[in-house]
Amino acid sequence: MEKEQLIKEKFQKEGLVDSISKYQIYYQMALGTLVKETCFDKDEMASKLEELQLDINVENVLNVMVKLITNFYVDEDFEQIYEDNIKVNAFLHSLRDFVDNNTDLTNSDKVYDTYHEKIMNDEFFDIKMQLQFVDEVEDRKAYWKDLITDSVSKEILSSALTLAQ
Repeated sequence: MEKEQLIKEKFQKEGLVDSISKYQIYYQMALGTLVKETCFDKDEMASKLEELQLDINVENVLNVMVKLITNFYVDEDFEQIYEDNIKVNAFLHSLRDFVDNNTDLTNSDKVYDTYHEKIMNDEFFDIKMQLQFVDEVEDRKAYWKDLITDSVSKEILSSALTLAQ
């Protein structure tokens, strides 16, 4: 498929809702896992998540989408590559945000390197995460569907087409 056609497809309202929803779930699951696995006091996990107040930046997600389309649009396995990279990028953004914003983390370089390696070697996304993803994706899509209006999606599409030139 041509690059412009893929951008039009992925940046229509439904495509935006789908990609942003997935990215946000992956991001939040990774963040939860990072807190759970690096927090010594299990009772403090919820308060640590609250304290960090991290979530996706939609502009970052949109930029990732454009980059993925631009880099891989000629690949015959584009859809699989796109889906895998949405997940990996969300995990990596979550990891970077977690390490950068967690002032209690004493060995941040080691934590970053360890989890970066797990993510890149596809050893991070376990069966529990897969089940949680499936369980949450439709609710998250409903949330974003209410936020992304037709006019907003048209503006985003126009920007994406300009960026991809």
